[in-house]
Amino acid sequence: MEVHMFEQHESCEKQGCCPAHGQPPIHEYTHKVCGQCPCGCGSQHPCHMYLWHMSFFVAKKEVMVDILKSKIQEALGPKMEQTADIILQAMEARKKGEHDMKSKLHELWEKSG
Repeated sequence: MEVHMFEQHESCEKQGCCPAHGQPPIHEYTHKVCGQCPCGCGSQHPCHMYLWHMSFFVAKKEVMVDILKSKIQEALGPKMEQTADIILQAMEARKKGEHDMKSKLHELWEKSG
């Protein structure tokens, strides 16, 4: 049986352990249920070729993320900084308001007791 990357193994299809075709999460580094390397080489563990293959795509994605981060920072950085400041101020005000409310309630119930 020839198995392609991220294809469900026959035993997996019967047991329903794998995601739909083309979705790698369970098979990403090893297949724990059927114990076979996802590339179909028959190894009980992920083979070196498969690990290098997956590492290439992980590294490529990281480069893409870095490129996008710098472009987003350049285009939207100042507005995102201002947004973060506004949200942080609101969170701090809410925290202070909650603290003040708890203090007032505590005082009220202490006086009544």
